[in-house]
This record gives sequence, C-alpha cells and structure tokens, in this order.
Amino acid sequence: MQANKGYQEILVKLDAFIRKYYKNQLLRGTIYSFSLLLSFYLVLTVSESFIWFNPTVRSVFFWSYILTAGWIIYKWIFTPLLLLNKIGKIISYDDAAKIIGKHFTDINDKLLNTLQLFGSLENSDQNNELLLASIEQKSKQLRLVPFTSAVDLSKNKKYVKYALPSLVILIGILIIAPGLISDSTKRILFHNTQFTKPAPFKFTITNNKLQ
Repeated sequence: MQANKGYQEILVKLDAFIRKYYKNQLLRGTIYSFSLLLSFYLVLTVSESFIWFNPTVRSVFFWSYILTAGWIIYKWIFTPLLLLNKIGKIISYDDAAKIIGKHFTDINDKLLNTLQLFGSLENSDQNNELLLASIEQKSKQLRLVPFTSAVDLSKNKKYVKYALPSLVILIGILIIAPGLISDSTKRILFHNTQFTKPAPFKFTITNNKLQ
C-alpha cells in the first residue's frame, strides 16, 4: 500500500504536468493564431484599399480568410483546449515521463522506469516484494521533483514579437488614416457587392447661382 500511495502521488504530479503541457500549447497557439490572422488581415485590407478588387476576387479572399482562420483556431486553440480538459487523445504517462526526463537530467529515466515497474507489478499475479521495494525507493527519489517545472510558460513571451509589427502597423493606420482599414474591411465583408472607386478628383462649384 505504501508503494501504491507513492505511485499515486507520482500520477497526480504527472496529471498536473500534462495539464500545464497543454496549457502551454494553448497559450503558444493563441499567440501564433493572433499573429498570423492579424498579418493576413492587414495584407488583405491594405491591398483592397489600394487595388479595389472586383467582387469575385474579394469573395475568394474573404472565404480564404474564413477557412484559414477556422483551421488555425481549430488546430492551435480549440484542439489544445479540448486536450486540456481531457477531451480527446492526450499524451500518455510514459510520454510525459520522457519529456520530464529530458528536462531533469538528474532523474534521467527513473520516472519512466517507475511507471514500467508498476505496470509489471499490475500484470503480475504474484506479490513481488522486490518490485514493491524498488517502486517505493524510486517514488521517494521522485517525490520532491517539480514535474510541472519542465514546462515554462514564460518562454512564450519570445513569440509575442511576431505579433508586434502587425499590431503597431494596424494601430498606426487607425490613427493616421482609419478609413483605409474601415472602408476596405466593409468592402471585404460585403464581398458580393459592386463598389465604385471614387474619382481621383472632385468638382467644386464656386458659383452658387449656377450661372
């Protein structure tokens, strides 16, 4: 029972590691998704603002953006979110142990070996005291190892730089010429509508009597 208790503590810590593992994937996926979709949006709206595509081309761009955004959100945000809540096929304890073993070189394969030893004990019909003693010993060695430290969420800060250029450009345009973004966005949203490009000049009537 003592060995089983130590093993259960290890499983609890492994579950915590797996949750943090997918939380890290979700955070990184959110940053990636925001960066890519914002960049794509900027290229699309600025191009439309200067070129004034016809409805067919705008429709292609509109649906391309929608499909791309749907795939990116599903792949990088929705999937990790499901796995974080244990919906779907999550990584096994053995896979988690390998990742942790690479991070904590001092424990090496001890964690994986402990899982394998307990698996052998469960599959055995005999009460193997030697296996129980080995599991207990390894469990004591692993009890103080912070498994969740193998995943560093703060490392995702370096990926924020990919979103900054597009974000700065967007803010700059919204301050200097907001119509450039708002007008082209409207035309893309109503992509089936034919819009007439404004003339590059305008008439100013100086004679109010029209004589």
